[in-house]
Parts: sequence; C-alpha cells; structure tokens
Amino acid sequence: MQTRSLLLLLGLSVASAAGAIVTLQADQPARSLPAGVKLFADLATKQGQVTRITLSQGKEKLTLVRQGDAWGLAEKSGYTVAPEKIRQILVDLTEVETLEGKTSKPELYARLNVDEGETASSRRLTVYGEKDAVLADVFLGKLRASAVNAAALGLDKPMLYLRKAGEAQAFLVESRLNPKVEALEWLAKDLFDVPQEKVSAVTLTGADGAVIDIARAADATPPDFIVTNPPEGRVSKKGWEVTGVAATLEAMALEDVRPVSSLPADAPKSLSRFSLTDGAPITVTLVKADGADWALFEGENDALKATKGWAYKLPSYKLERLQKSMADLTEEPKS
Repeated sequence: MQTRSLLLLLGLSVASAAGAIVTLQADQPARSLPAGVKLFADLATKQGQVTRITLSQGKEKLTLVRQGDAWGLAEKSGYTVAPEKIRQILVDLTEVETLEGKTSKPELYARLNVDEGETASSRRLTVYGEKDAVLADVFLGKLRASAVNAAALGLDKPMLYLRKAGEAQAFLVESRLNPKVEALEWLAKDLFDVPQEKVSAVTLTGADGAVIDIARAADATPPDFIVTNPPEGRVSKKGWEVTGVAATLEAMALEDVRPVSSLPADAPKSLSRFSLTDGAPITVTLVKADGADWALFEGENDALKATKGWAYKLPSYKLERLQKSMADLTEEPKS
C-alpha cells in the first residue's frame, strides 16, 4: 500500500511539473523570427512606387499624398508636406530590425500599445503603392529606452514595440520610427525670406483706415527706420521698435495654413505694403476669421509663388509688428 501511494504521488508530481513547464513555455516570448531581421527591407527598392501614406491614432488620421514630385497633406487641403519628412519615414521603415519576439496574445497588446481600434494607444502607419497596393502596414507601440549602462557607453539603441497589421506576433525592434499624428508636424513651414536691408519703406493701413508711413532715416547710422507722418505733437520713436516692422518679412514661416477661399469675404482686414529696393512691392493682408489673424501675401515676386491661394497663421511676434499703431511707434518730443 505504501509503495502504491508513493508511486501515485510521484506520478502526480511529474504531471504537475509537466503542466508547469507547458504554462511557462506559453508565457515565454514567441520567437517566430530571429533577431536582426529587417521587417521592411524590400521597401528600399519600392520607395519610388509609394503614392500615399496614412498615419492614425484613435480617431485622428493624417493622409500624405504624392502630387507629382511633391507631397501634400489631405487634411490641410493638400498643402505641401516637408519632403525630408517623407524621406525620413520611408528610410526609418526600411531600417526596422527585430530584437526579440514579444506576445502574440491579443489581450496583451494594450500593454505594449500595439492594439488597434478607436480607443487604442497605438499609431497605425500604412504605406500604399500604385493601385493602392499595401507596401507596409504596422502598429507602432511604446518606445523603450536602452539600459542606462549601454547609453553611458554610447551604445544606446532606439527601440519600440511593433506589430504588423494582420499578424498576431508583436516584436521589440530597433527603430527611430516615431511619427506624430499632428498635421502641423508634417507641413513645409518655411515660406520666404526678405531681409530688412532690401526694404525701403512700409505703409501700415489698419482695419480702421489709419495709415502709418515708415521709411529709412537718411541721417541714421545704422540706417534705422522712422515714422514719416507722425501726428502733430509727436515724433517717431527710434531703434528696433520701428525698424523691426521693416524686418517682418525676414525668415517668414507659418504656424498654420488654410485656403484663402475658406475665409469670409466680409471679415475685417488690415494691410501692410513693403516697398523693396529691388523688385515689386509685397502686400500682406491680415484677415480676421475664427478668432485668429490670417495673412495673405501678394506681389509680383517669385518668392511668393508658392503662397498663392493660401492664408497663413503667423508667429505672434510677426503679427505684433504688422499691427503696430501710431501710438506704438511715436512719442512726445523729449525736452
């Protein structure tokens, strides 16, 4: 009896151990691919075939569309996308390299942010070719930093969790892929550059019709600008407060953009006319719409060709210069 009981206990122990091993193995990371595999290596030879890229997160979505040799953002009425950002995302995709397999269980995807759906935290990146052929489709998950010691030794590797759409297996990969689902992150922000030295005069006309004339002071060193039509009892201020108005067109860049056709025709407007030492003048019209000021650029100037048909939200310091009042730019004479 004792021998039989001992054998029964031994059998139960072996079965329990076997079950534990099976459970342990089920919880181990799957390794359907070895480390060092580039998941989208074939994209390197297909970059010229890419016609569209979509990027989404939850309910937010961006659509980057090839327009001949350029790219535009559909959610901004096709406005030009910075070409280097398209190149970078395609290069980053081709360099995605596996480090190790992770879970293949859908219920665990959310831990790595590789789940899908409107409430998911993942970002879905899809690259399309001709006839809408899918060249790459992937859920981008959490970023993971390297070990502190590795970073200290200069061996830091950018890593994130990733899962191909339609496949169960998630991976930890080495990759610099970190696209933002924010429209303004993709736009070509630089517009044009007209140095202050090329401006000879400026006329500001407010929405109320008030006119301020600004021109270079002939006797100033350096050649500062002054108000040439101050009201009686006041004189022009000197220095950057006035000269800065003439520098408004330097390094002009956008903060947002919309089609001119989307602006209300009866909105309040102010105008700033910049006369140049060489070339046709440039006019900046500010239109108030939806609680903001939108700038329209006009003039027979090659630098303005790309701005035709568009209205821009400008940095606040640019707007402040274009909206200076006579009180801002003049003062009572100093005794």
